[in-house]
Formats: sequence, C-alpha cells, structure tokens
Amino acid sequence: MPAPATKPPASRSASGIRATSSSGLIKAMHDRYDGKYLKTMSFLQNNTAYTTTGQEQKSQWYEHIEIPGKLRIAFLPASQKSGLVQVNDRVASFDNGIRVDFRPSVNPLLLLTADVYVAPVATIMRGLDTLHVDDSIMRDDSWDGQPVYVVGAKAGDTTSNQLWVDRDQLRLVRFIQSQKAGERTTVSDIHVQGYKEIGGFDVPTEFLMIRNGRPIWREEYADVRINADFPAGTFNQATWNDIPIPK
Repeated sequence: MPAPATKPPASRSASGIRATSSSGLIKAMHDRYDGKYLKTMSFLQNNTAYTTTGQEQKSQWYEHIEIPGKLRIAFLPASQKSGLVQVNDRVASFDNGIRVDFRPSVNPLLLLTADVYVAPVATIMRGLDTLHVDDSIMRDDSWDGQPVYVVGAKAGDTTSNQLWVDRDQLRLVRFIQSQKAGERTTVSDIHVQGYKEIGGFDVPTEFLMIRNGRPIWREEYADVRINADFPAGTFNQATWNDIPIPK
C-alpha cells in the first residue's frame, strides 16, 4: 500500500482546490465542470474474468449512461435480451427479455465517476452513506506516485469502504468495498484507470477489480461516444426488448 503523507501539503492542488472535508471534496468535484459535464455516454465494454486456475474468460457488454443516475447494460450478443437497467438507486435485471429481479442498489462507480460532477452534493453524500463510507474520515495519501484524498479509512486500513480521489485532477482512482455474505467477507479493490480526454471530458476507460488480493475482473471501454442521442425509452423497463445496439 502506498505510504501515507505525514501532513497535508501547504500548497493548493493544480485544480486550484484544497479540500478539507469529504463534503468539501465532493463539492470540488461537482464544481470542476461548473454545470458543463457530459450528458450521455455509450460504449462497448470488453470484459475479462480471471479464474482461480489462471484462465481468462472474455465477454462483451454494451452500455448507455445518462448522467445523473441512469445506466443500461446489454449483455452481448444482443439477441440474448439480457442485462440490466438502473435508474437512480433501483436496478432491474433481465434474462432472455424477462425481468427477473428488481432491487435497491447504489453503483459506486457510476456515482463517483459520473454523477458526482452533476448531481447535488447532498445526493452524492447520501450515496456514500448507503455504501457505508464513513465520510467523517479523510486523509492525504499517494497512489501511483500521485497525491490523493482518501475518504472512509484511516492510514493502513485496506478493508473499510473507501474512495481515493486524485487531488490534482479531482477524479476517482480507487474504490474499496467490503461485502458480507453469511459468515464470509469479501473485499473488492477497484482500480479506476485509463483516463482519456474524450469530447473535452476526462473519462475512465479501464477498471480492474482485485478481490481478496487476487485480480478477478477487468473492464476496458471501446468506441466511446459522448453526448449522442439515445432512443426513446432507453432506460424504461417496459421497452427493454426494443432498444437497438449501435453499429
């Protein structure tokens, strides 16, 4: 784990912001684009699942995002009619064109790589509370040689739910989440990577998930489209089977 900074640096970051609280950090991220953040994004997502025997299993999804709070994932091939639709904190899952599940859920990556730049600060803070991130804890640290803010965990704590935000660029670079199922606790360490400027916006294009110390999942974006118009009903459960995948 990167060594924590011994004290906050005296100077401001390159962004011109020096956050001193978690809500101040979220506000700084919100204000970074001053109401000019992207509205929609779609892309082909290439997935790699790493098995315990060292094999790689490939899959593809096609995703539509409307910010804030809307996500549609179609598992490819599209003929399967399987995937999910998320609107705010509710997710509907589909299998072979039939809704099989509908549940409350907060997607930390959607919340902290997209919604945070558009949604009210109070909405993001509520999301962090739902994700059990202790927003009373914030410290300075470093990640990949760059200074970061860490919210939710003290130095040396690698299991509490926490977010790591690049101090200069005000963008998420890491999210750690513990989840308990019965007597077992799993810790997912998600690295947010491959930021690229697309359409004038910083967009992460690669995510690596490490679970209990072992890489298990990688996502890589291709054909990213910014602010394209989506078909009517893209995020409507009733029209799940009617939304085409862009060519």
